[in-house]
Amino acid sequence: MALFAETGIYIQSAPRPQGEARPILWPVRIHRVLYPESYQAQINVFQRAILGLVRARVVRPTELAELTGLHPKLITLILAQSVSNGWLESGEDTLTSAGQRLLDDEDDGIGKQKSGYVLQDAVSGKFWPRLVSTLKQIEPVNPLDKYPQFILTRKTGATLRPFLMNASRSPLPPLERKELKRAWRDYRDDYRASQQLGVSRLPPHINLHGLQQLEEPPQCARILVWITTDRESGQLWSAADPFALRSNAWWLDLPSIVESDSRLQKILEPLVVVPRAAEQTYQQWLEAIAHETDFKMMSQYPWAERLPDVKRYLVALLVHRGRIEQGDNGQSELDAALNECQKLLEVVMQWLIRRHPANAELLPKGRLDKINTANLLKDMKIPAFTPSVIDGLSGQIIRQVRYACSNPSGSLKALLFAAAVGANQDPQHPFWSLDDSALQLPMLLQLADRRNKSSHGQSKYLDKPVQELTQQMVEESISYALSFTERFKEWM
Repeated sequence: MALFAETGIYIQSAPRPQGEARPILWPVRIHRVLYPESYQAQINVFQRAILGLVRARVVRPTELAELTGLHPKLITLILAQSVSNGWLESGEDTLTSAGQRLLDDEDDGIGKQKSGYVLQDAVSGKFWPRLVSTLKQIEPVNPLDKYPQFILTRKTGATLRPFLMNASRSPLPPLERKELKRAWRDYRDDYRASQQLGVSRLPPHINLHGLQQLEEPPQCARILVWITTDRESGQLWSAADPFALRSNAWWLDLPSIVESDSRLQKILEPLVVVPRAAEQTYQQWLEAIAHETDFKMMSQYPWAERLPDVKRYLVALLVHRGRIEQGDNGQSELDAALNECQKLLEVVMQWLIRRHPANAELLPKGRLDKINTANLLKDMKIPAFTPSVIDGLSGQIIRQVRYACSNPSGSLKALLFAAAVGANQDPQHPFWSLDDSALQLPMLLQLADRRNKSSHGQSKYLDKPVQELTQQMVEESISYALSFTERFKEWM
């Protein structure tokens, strides 16, 4: 076991997140490991099967087709491609040396050994769930400074002076095999989740197979970590993932770390909407923030206590409104606030669908064009469904609406359509008591369209002009989402 020691080595992280953020130099120990480079197959499964059979002296196309189950024309094509690529001799009955090496490499399944890194938290002693192949070092303006600063851009000369996090004064545990496996398992789960979310430019995946630790001692360093206002889990702050595999570094126990570090508290205080009074302790400050939110909820939306899901999204929306009112009007905050508006409206729709279930079997079977879909909505004669609302919903796919009737997890427009189906079958539905002036559904459709546009990439390459969210747009959306939800308080 060893203590953390300052070495003057600083590691760069992912770019600064949007919105308000505070830079921290987090102490870590860097363990170097070896792992096999992932091998990218050059041949597909059909080519490999044919080449393998040729190597086993099965060369007649009819036999190849019989053994593989492939069409004879496909066999002919694969053989011709293999000759063209230099894997087979011109007679299509013998592997070339290149074809032999290709199959041998495929059978090994192991590439060259590469060097990578595992990071150990020098605050908690735990190992981060990240395996990385490279670490980019950044140089301070003056290496002798006790509190280093870095040049942000050469063009402007602006500097960055991150907060220096205290390292643990206790000896840090060594890297053991079980800890390495645990870190790799969490890393693998995060990597897969990022792939499913469609995160672009993911770093190469590192496999545990063949991963081995080098005997050299770990190196102490500090890595740049950005702390932002928490936009997801309801905590005060969130640490951005330094390697951008996920949105936040979930493994860092910020609440307990901040509670025990008064200097760090002062650095992070400006990120919270409710200011901290000079005489308040850290715990009193947290309680004041909770009381502020609870007071707003109890005074403005007491009925929400009966529906915890609705209350949760109301609270989140109130927090976002408070941040925007305090001046945090960056695109990241505006996007997050608009997203919460839609989530709240979706939850209200989900509640309506569950409370007034619709028999989806009464909907027409098969596909409907826009005209027939519009006629279906007109026939319902729901007061708030004006011609513009019907036109906005006429493009919905009936199959998706039918699914939303039984499993209300679709888009906001599909959920609104499904709620209308429920109203058509239940005379006690709130939609019969709330007219257009009360629900103002065109604004709901407009909010859904804004959310859809803001969730996709916007650039000069599109035919349509880029439209950024403005503070006024988002404030209007927040007011509408809150008032729309309040319209149903008598039934909640």
